[in-house]
Amino acid sequence: MRIWAVLGVVSLAAGVTGVAGAQTEEPAAQIPILEERVEEQDASLQEQIGEISAVGAELEEAQARVNSAQARAGDLGEQTRELERERAARRETFETAKAGYEEKARAAYKGGGLQGLSFLLDGLLGSTDSLADPRVAEILFDGRENLEAYRESRSILHNTSRQISQKKRDYETALQEERAQTEDLRRHEEELEEVIARISQDKARTEARLQELRATERARILRQKAATGGGEAQRSYELRIAHQEIVARPVEPISRKQYRMLYRKSARKYGFGEDWYVLAAVGQVESNHGQNMGPSTAGAMGPMQFLPSTWETAGVDGNGDGVANIMDPRDAIPAAAGYLKTGGAPQDWYRALFTYNHADWYVMKVLGVAEGYRRLAHDNTVGPYI
Repeated sequence: MRIWAVLGVVSLAAGVTGVAGAQTEEPAAQIPILEERVEEQDASLQEQIGEISAVGAELEEAQARVNSAQARAGDLGEQTRELERERAARRETFETAKAGYEEKARAAYKGGGLQGLSFLLDGLLGSTDSLADPRVAEILFDGRENLEAYRESRSILHNTSRQISQKKRDYETALQEERAQTEDLRRHEEELEEVIARISQDKARTEARLQELRATERARILRQKAATGGGEAQRSYELRIAHQEIVARPVEPISRKQYRMLYRKSARKYGFGEDWYVLAAVGQVESNHGQNMGPSTAGAMGPMQFLPSTWETAGVDGNGDGVANIMDPRDAIPAAAGYLKTGGAPQDWYRALFTYNHADWYVMKVLGVAEGYRRLAHDNTVGPYI
C-alpha cells in the first residue's frame, strides 16, 4: 500500500516534468527502485529500533544495579544510625553508673575529694584483682551486682562503638559503589539519548516536555506505584503475591500478528483510537512481545511486566474467561492500556509512561521504539512521539 502511495507522488511529479519536456523514465520502470528504497528505509528503522532496545536493556540492568546499591547504602546507613542511638543510650547508662560510684567513693571520704578518682574507677572496674583503697573497694563490693552491670554496660558500649566503626566503613564502601553504578547509568542514558537523537524529529521539544514533567508531575507520580520496575529488594514480596493472591498461569504463546491485533484492539477500547504504537512499544520494551515473561529482578511478570502487587488492582479479564491472568497477553495488554490511560494517555504519553515506570530513560526508550514503529507503518495521522 505504501508503494502505491509513493508511486502516486512519483506519477504526479512525472506529469509535471513531462510538460517541461524533461521526463526520462516511465513510472513503471521506477517501481523496483522505489521498492528497494522503501526496504532500505525499513531495514534502517528496524536497526534503529533494535539499537534503542539493546541500549535500553543495558540501561535497565544499570538501573537495577543502582537500585540495589542505593538499597544497600540505605540499609547500612539506617543500621549505623540505630547503632549510634543505641550507643548514646548505653553511654548515658554508663555515665550514670559511673557518677553513682564516684559519689559513693567520695562519701567514703566524708565528702572529701579523691585524687585521680576517675582514673581509679576506670582501672578497678576493669579488674578487681587489685584495689588501691580498701574503703573504695568496700563501697563498690557492697553493690557487686551494680558493679557487674556497670562492667557489662561498658563492654557493650565498647562493642557497639566497634560495630559502628565497621558499619561506617561498609557504608562508605556502599556509597562509593552507588556512585560508580550511578555514573554507569548516566553513561548508558547518554548512549540512549544519542540513539534517540538520530530518530527524533524535534529533540528540543522532547527535552522540554520531559523537563516540564520533572517540574510539575514528578513528585506526585513518584508517590504512586509503578506498573513495572522497582527495586530488587521487593522481589520476594512480589513473588509471594504472584503465588498466593493473583492468577499467574503460563499460557500458550501467540504470534506477533496476534500481539499486533491485541495492541490495536486495546488502543481503540481505551480511547487511543488508531494510536497503538506506544502500547506496542511498551510490549516490545517489557518482554519483546512475550519472549521474556519474567519474573524480573523486581518480580515483574508477563508480557507487559506488571508487578504482581500492581496487578491486584490494575489487572483485567481481557478475554472474558473469568480470570485476570498476568501471564496472558489477552489480559495483560488491555490492562496496560488501561493503566496508561489512567496515567494520562493518549493526551500525554510522557506522563503516562513515567507513571508506568518512574524513569526518564524508560520514557525515552519506549517513545523511541514507538516512533520507529510509526515510521515503519508510514502513519502520519499520529505522532511524532519524539
